[in-house]
Amino acid sequence: MGLMSTLPDTEGKKAAIERARHLTDFKWTPLKNINTYTKETGKTFFIAGFEVVGMPYSSPESTDKFIYENVSFETLISVISNPDGVIYTKDLVGHNNYPAYYGIVCNGLVRYALQIDRRISTEMWGSIPGMRKIADMCTYTFDDIKLCDVIYAFGLGVNHVEIVTDILRDESGKVVKIELAGAFHTTLKRRSYTEEEYFEKFKLFELWRYDYIDKVPPLDKSTDEILKKGGAGRTHKIALDYGNKSNYFYGNETVISIFSEGENKIFIQKNGNLSEALTVSGNGKIVRKFEPGYYKVILNKEEDVLEFCVNLPKITHTVESGRLTVHFDSCDTESEILYADFRKHVPTPAGICVSPDSDVVYYDYHYAPLSRIEELSKEEKRNGRYTRDIPMDAGYFKLYFKNKYGVWTHRMIEI
Repeated sequence: MGLMSTLPDTEGKKAAIERARHLTDFKWTPLKNINTYTKETGKTFFIAGFEVVGMPYSSPESTDKFIYENVSFETLISVISNPDGVIYTKDLVGHNNYPAYYGIVCNGLVRYALQIDRRISTEMWGSIPGMRKIADMCTYTFDDIKLCDVIYAFGLGVNHVEIVTDILRDESGKVVKIELAGAFHTTLKRRSYTEEEYFEKFKLFELWRYDYIDKVPPLDKSTDEILKKGGAGRTHKIALDYGNKSNYFYGNETVISIFSEGENKIFIQKNGNLSEALTVSGNGKIVRKFEPGYYKVILNKEEDVLEFCVNLPKITHTVESGRLTVHFDSCDTESEILYADFRKHVPTPAGICVSPDSDVVYYDYHYAPLSRIEELSKEEKRNGRYTRDIPMDAGYFKLYFKNKYGVWTHRMIEI
């Protein structure tokens, strides 16, 4: 008789495990080869036509487009199903970056599973409300590990976090294996370990537990259906390079691809009004730098419809006596500010790089968040202004907004 899985004893644990497994078990088939982030190597991570299991791993700090946080699953699927989408056409060189602009990292996977709605770096794990350390490294046993526990390490050459998604027992009830979900180059995976394997691999890890696990809501049914469909091939007759219902930052090119034979009428609406009408014969592309606003792209008589937004907030700041004052306006009645953060940066030897598909310059730095997220009060949000003491090692700040298409952010601003 085989090993038996441990069933979650609360709905919250069940929901957290389902979320983690949707990320690790998601199946999609690349429409083109996806190479390493340095083209000179000539290596291919994902091969066209061969099924991939697991969401793509990526840490695109410069673009701030992470699965679930500010890119919906619907948007991701539409990108994977588009041979001109950013998964295939962009090559962003940088810290832990791969061509897939839309991905997720280790702490993003665990935070999604536990529904912790704040972007943080892995080093800040202990600052999450409700996250409690159960045991230091090498001070707990196999039997101490529970479903949805978090194993975490920072420092000593390790910076990683995973979540327990199963505890496998034999007929006597003895724990034989522990299953963990984690993010690795190049996808998110589930792996099982015996006691010996676990403590050899995770000997530098602490054991943590989330006290609010029972508040984790069930997975939305529409998301469940989208995930089950996967991204096996093109499903739209028109497609956006950043995906349907996506946010673009002002100045970025928007690429609209047409996959419909014959003569096609394309209508582009801005804020509900027709702004452009054109005819495209056969498969083709429309490349534009759009002004700020909400857009719809309509093919013929609504055979297919796309939506997207172009953002350009107004942000100014002053520094006086070690305090930062920021004035902000999303310039969009549908967007609200969520929070802000300070950043420090650690330059890498690569220096500055430029995406070959864009005129945008990306600085190859890892802009690490500091020890806290700057929550804003209702009054600060209403007045469009906040003031904070500047942490000693802060060099930049960043603001996060949200509209109907998800979370979007202004570029990093130097203090």
